[in-house]
Amino acid sequence: MIDVKKLKGRGRTLYLTVQASKFSNKVAAERAGFKENTYYTHVKKEDLSYVILAKYGIAINHDFSIDYPEMDEYFPDNLNNNAKTPTEKEHLQLKDKYTKLLEAHKELQERYSDLQVKYFQLLNKKDE
Repeated sequence: MIDVKKLKGRGRTLYLTVQASKFSNKVAAERAGFKENTYYTHVKKEDLSYVILAKYGIAINHDFSIDYPEMDEYFPDNLNNNAKTPTEKEHLQLKDKYTKLLEAHKELQERYSDLQVKYFQLLNKKDE
């Protein structure tokens, strides 16, 4: 199990993005052209190469240029490249980031709710 608190930089971003995606670590790595154990090496790298990050982004259908605007060249079809002004681009980036955070928050709420149900089920079994 990976300790997320120890991960930093682009490796951490990769790890959190794969966890939030519909893909398992193994599938994400394979789709990006890597082995699963290589994925674990990648997530531990604070300064993970943009080329590697882009491969994962394409594999899991995630635009890392939202997190790292300097990666625009790797994701030519993203909305940010269609923005006319820097302000418009920043607005689109913030909007995308907000949407991702909102989705992550919703998922956490669902997990918390599931844990509460399990907790109360365990309490009821203990009382029986």
